[in-house]
Amino acid sequence: MPAYQYGGDPFSAMNFDADLEHLEKARGEGRFFENLIRAELLDNTYRALLTVVPDPDMEERKRRAELDRLAAIEARLTEEERARILADALRLKADQDARQDLALLPTLELISTEQKDLLPLFSRALTHSGAAGEDYAEIAGRIASVTGGVGAAAQVQSLAVRDDYLQSFVISGRALDRNAQPFIELLTDLVARLEIEPRRLKEIIAEITTRLESSLAGLGFQFALLRAHSKLSSEGAINDRLQGIGMLHTMRKLARLDEHSLGDLISQLDEIRKVLFRAEALRIVVTCEEAMIQPFEELLTGLVGALAPDGADGHPVKPPALERKPEARTAPVPVAFNVRVFKTVRYTHQDSPALLVLANYLRDTYLHRELREKGGAYGAYAQAGVASATFYFGSYRDPNIVRTYDIFDTAVRWVTDGEIDAEALKEAILGACGDVDPLESPDIKGRREATNRVTGFTREARELFKQRLLQVTADDLRRVTGSYLLGAPAVQTTVAGSDLIEAARKERPALFEVVAAI
Repeated sequence: MPAYQYGGDPFSAMNFDADLEHLEKARGEGRFFENLIRAELLDNTYRALLTVVPDPDMEERKRRAELDRLAAIEARLTEEERARILADALRLKADQDARQDLALLPTLELISTEQKDLLPLFSRALTHSGAAGEDYAEIAGRIASVTGGVGAAAQVQSLAVRDDYLQSFVISGRALDRNAQPFIELLTDLVARLEIEPRRLKEIIAEITTRLESSLAGLGFQFALLRAHSKLSSEGAINDRLQGIGMLHTMRKLARLDEHSLGDLISQLDEIRKVLFRAEALRIVVTCEEAMIQPFEELLTGLVGALAPDGADGHPVKPPALERKPEARTAPVPVAFNVRVFKTVRYTHQDSPALLVLANYLRDTYLHRELREKGGAYGAYAQAGVASATFYFGSYRDPNIVRTYDIFDTAVRWVTDGEIDAEALKEAILGACGDVDPLESPDIKGRREATNRVTGFTREARELFKQRLLQVTADDLRRVTGSYLLGAPAVQTTVAGSDLIEAARKERPALFEVVAAI
């Protein structure tokens, strides 16, 4: 397309070998790129200079215009209208503070702890096994021919207002409108007619375990981060079992089973399927053009009808957080992954936006300089979990352990006692705005909006968060640092090579209370 737009031959892009031959011949004649740069860039007089000058008064004009608009509206309000607005505001606050009806959500809470440990395997087996009389190869062919991919995963989603979370299992996929019927038929076969064969299950277990074992260097930070969070909350403990060290240990145990011992495991996976996929527990989110809504409603009726009615009973299972002991895990890596996590406040709290800005500010200034430039770490992080009410410091592929934890300590004092650079603060605010309002594809945006509705991240709450974000000041950064990080209790976990951990223990014996292999 670019070639066509600029008068070129659009078919030439398909004849890539001819272009390579032409380039090789031109290079052989000498100074091809040098002459090209001079002719097309340096000596090219057909150029344009566009200067964009920011308007420093635009935000203030917009703010004043909005205040004037609101004042004009307020002046026209009758007493009855004022009373109605006040009542609406009070009702909104009551709705935000109310406990959400979690019984209406697709939930993992009726699955036992042992079954939850199998969810990573079940997620993979669901989309990589046979179904409805077809083997894995045939199902894979259907997925490839009528969809843009189908995935499944257990998820833990924080609530916006109170210190709690939802547990759910999500199946997602995308397809063209013309493939709507075969797409829904495929999903129906997967959730209602799944067939897991022992040989195929053994292959899936081996694939997952091999991928994890061969990726420890890349997963070290994720494992350290999830392990640290597991010491703060039940929510973190579940995530560690689903995606962290707990998952790795479960897969290693399953990998030791031979093919003839997988019958009980297949029965457990089928029981998980029956508990999860019940008609009354299903929540369907479709992102599509308006003309496709009715066809999808008709197609989805068949999917719902193929599921068992709601018959599950039991008590919610939420594991406790682990002990808050500093922990080190040895791994076959020559570097360290260090994490320290603090408990903070939820999304709707007035300090949450300032904590998000603080994380960006620290990451791009002090931590980048001290851990990356001076310390040699590949990555230096500060992140505010505004949904989970956490704040963490972290380092990635770090040659240091003791020094890094010292930097985590001094980073807090650097904010409370030092000068805050105005330009860096502005950049941190802009970065935070990008964090809370990212560009997303329509399907992801639709899923996120549906999740926001049931977890309390309402449009009103998000707009208020953005407004507070733009109002964060240097004093706010100092205040939240002093309130939530300075001298506050924290948990920490390190995943590193055994030599690095042993050296750290010799230098500072009390740094870790628990040391074990990953």
